[in-house]
Amino acid sequence: MRKLILSMQMSLDGFIEGAHGDMSWMNPNDEEQWKLFFDMIESVDLLILGRGMWNDYCNYWQAALTNTGNFTQNEKDYARYAEKTRHIVFSNTLKDSGWQNAIIMGGSIRDEVLKLKDQPGKDIQIVGGAKLASTLINSDLVDEYRLEVNPVILHTGKSLFTGLLKNQILKLKSANHLKSGVVILTYKTAT
Repeated sequence: MRKLILSMQMSLDGFIEGAHGDMSWMNPNDEEQWKLFFDMIESVDLLILGRGMWNDYCNYWQAALTNTGNFTQNEKDYARYAEKTRHIVFSNTLKDSGWQNAIIMGGSIRDEVLKLKDQPGKDIQIVGGAKLASTLINSDLVDEYRLEVNPVILHTGKSLFTGLLKNQILKLKSANHLKSGVVILTYKTAT
């Protein structure tokens, strides 16, 4: 069975966005962080996202592919990976993904992800957002959490863990302390 990995950057107090969608607190140029991220996605061949995050994600990485903007080499490398990697966007309202490698899937997220996990292939990464992540956590479908904890306390914003219905018991798999102060914590579910 394929592993479902929730991989997100967050603040020390659990926010994945600051007030008004602010993400300036993240360091997009951290070479060490990118290397570990690229190591992780070597085992991933399917990316899943929620409707709320899709447009910004799609527009950003398509611009990186065409060099429309100021993108780092790591961002361009990820854009090439994203271009050739299958995406599923969970939405009951979106009709066209706007990207040839992405399909829209409606209906029961839980049922569809169970089917995806049963298919042959590499691991599946939850790219975002918070609502999709909560749905998958509440459905006991997340096998591994990869949390990139940034050295900042935001006090407000969008919490990764809003909407959870029960406790989640996890086992620490690894902890990587980076020079930038980011700590990458990888947990597996304790089942």
